Amino acid sequence: MNIREKFGRAAAVDGLPIALALIVVIAYFSIASPFFMTGENIRNLLMQSIFTILLAAGMTFVLISGGIDLSVGSATGLSAAVTLLVLMNGGTLAAGIAAGVATGAAIGAINGFFIAVLGINAFIVTLASLSIGAGALQVLTSEVQLTGVDSPGFAALTKASILGIPAGLWVTLAIVAILEWILLATPLGRGFFAMGTNRQAAFLAGTNVRRLELGVYLISGTVAGTAGVLLASHLNSVQPGLGQGYEFTAIAAAVLGGIALFGGRGSVWRSVVGALFLATLSQGLQLTGVDPLWFNIVTGTSIVAAVALDRGVQHFVIGRLTSPPKQGTRSGPPPEGPATGAESDEEASVPVSTLSAARNV
Repeated sequence: MNIREKFGRAAAVDGLPIALALIVVIAYFSIASPFFMTGENIRNLLMQSIFTILLAAGMTFVLISGGIDLSVGSATGLSAAVTLLVLMNGGTLAAGIAAGVATGAAIGAINGFFIAVLGINAFIVTLASLSIGAGALQVLTSEVQLTGVDSPGFAALTKASILGIPAGLWVTLAIVAILEWILLATPLGRGFFAMGTNRQAAFLAGTNVRRLELGVYLISGTVAGTAGVLLASHLNSVQPGLGQGYEFTAIAAAVLGGIALFGGRGSVWRSVVGALFLATLSQGLQLTGVDPLWFNIVTGTSIVAAVALDRGVQHFVIGRLTSPPKQGTRSGPPPEGPATGAESDEEASVPVSTLSAARNV
């Protein structure tokens, strides 16, 4: 293997372009601002990013399976409100956390029922859930002032430190690790990949597609509910519009990480890197004195550039590794004959190993 092939194979590693982009952004802002690499700023950056990380991790499951979930932002805000409401009315810490997580899970289950069982388009269902959740949050916050919960245990969820690292970050890391394990090391995760790659082929292979689709929205909603609990702990108050726009940030983080919008490709850690990229960019722009009016423009441009870089690298690698060798440079034995029709069909189909693993789902 020559140097060009080694470079090509290294560049072909999924998520490498956005990881390199994150390193470049960190290096730039470290030079541009003397405050960027301080311990306090890094702590703030990580704490502000955990909500996007969680939502992007849950969104990864939805996108890989070929779906879309626009309700995670309003689900996060409503879950935060329900959590504070329970605690303000004398509920225990466990009851408040359970109520918040259950709120997100219920929204996810309702989405999954309408999409998987009734067959309604995912975009329409989750867009309706976004609107209903945001409206419910406005009604709730107009009736009750959700702020000032006096619960040291609840505040400790995000404000306490373990080994110098915020507790909220430990919770986030644990959830991300569990989700990555489910996606990459279980038949359930392989079923999600099979469904996103070719839904019809997965069904013919014996996969319970409806159950998987219901499960993927349940996972997304549950993770959004967990993010809402942590957000309520971090802010200790809930205002109308809380969580608004988080769904687009989560989708952007996943896309930045190279998650295929049409399903079948991705991993949780890549979405985490995408979320860290967005958080780092936002924090760095603030520290360097960029007018906040430019934040969305710079962020949007960065997303397009990062995705274009990822696609460009993939196309470059594929072209280099699949292009036929020039005459006189063939190093291996000549092919025995033209590829058979079966071989061509196999290349265009879902990987047999993926479908076989999904049979037990």
